[in-house]
Amino acid sequence: MSKKLFITGASGFLGWHVFRHAPKDWRLVGCWYGNAAGLFPNAEALQLDLTDRDAVWRALKTTKPDAVLHLAAASNPAQCEANKEETRRLNVEATAHLAEFCAELRSKLVFTSSSQVYDGTNTPCRELPDPKPQNGYGQQKLEAEKLVANVLPSAAIIRVAVMYGMAGPGTNNFLQQWLDAWQQGREVTAFFDEIRSFMSGASAAEGLFKVLEKGAEGTFNLGGANAISRFEFAELASAAFGLPQAKIIRKSQQDVPLAAFRPADLTMDLTKIKDLGFEPITAWDGLRRLAEQQF
Repeated sequence: MSKKLFITGASGFLGWHVFRHAPKDWRLVGCWYGNAAGLFPNAEALQLDLTDRDAVWRALKTTKPDAVLHLAAASNPAQCEANKEETRRLNVEATAHLAEFCAELRSKLVFTSSSQVYDGTNTPCRELPDPKPQNGYGQQKLEAEKLVANVLPSAAIIRVAVMYGMAGPGTNNFLQQWLDAWQQGREVTAFFDEIRSFMSGASAAEGLFKVLEKGAEGTFNLGGANAISRFEFAELASAAFGLPQAKIIRKSQQDVPLAAFRPADLTMDLTKIKDLGFEPITAWDGLRRLAEQQF
């Protein structure tokens, strides 16, 4: 008998990959709000406003999921700085309600937080209970983490690194944007002083299902096997996709006015997630696999 997984943010980049890479012993039911085009083909999904507490309760009570995978978020740091109250309703309040409902229904909750909860000054980043986020998005994610842990100690909180890859026509990712630009002869700008544990969407989905499979509790980092700069990642991407003439402008964060603070170094310690059996891959391996699949 298959287990039932309710997925918020089903029409987003990670939601698409979760549906694509789901093990066969899970039945997936997703929800989306304003982006039906981003759903994986033939996905079982319903339209739902996660800020509508009563509607969410009705959906969960009807679905009766064994587990809830909470992916939905207002994840643009600039948007969180400009619209703090609006984004907090989704990033914090809706997350707290989901935790309460999962406790009531005895459903497992896996909540995707962000590496943005770290300030980027003490690496490798470990799953400390009280990191010091320096932008509004990271602060909202940390607030949500604490509410989830308080309401539902059995929940798993996953601090996700920067993801890359290709997905459906209604999703967006910086790698897709870069490839489009290069193929059209345009340049991209990449920071040499912004270090990230880049992770493919496929690898992220694998990690989330590993957490579900193990019934893991607590906080985990989830990222790629090596940490490199955005500029180095751009060089690897152009090589993996056979674009030697790709135009890459190497810049520092200080060269560009940023709408929100971006931590300098978010190298992640992956010891805990590897102890569950997750095997992270390098950025080069992830990019090469994508290029070989030709999508």
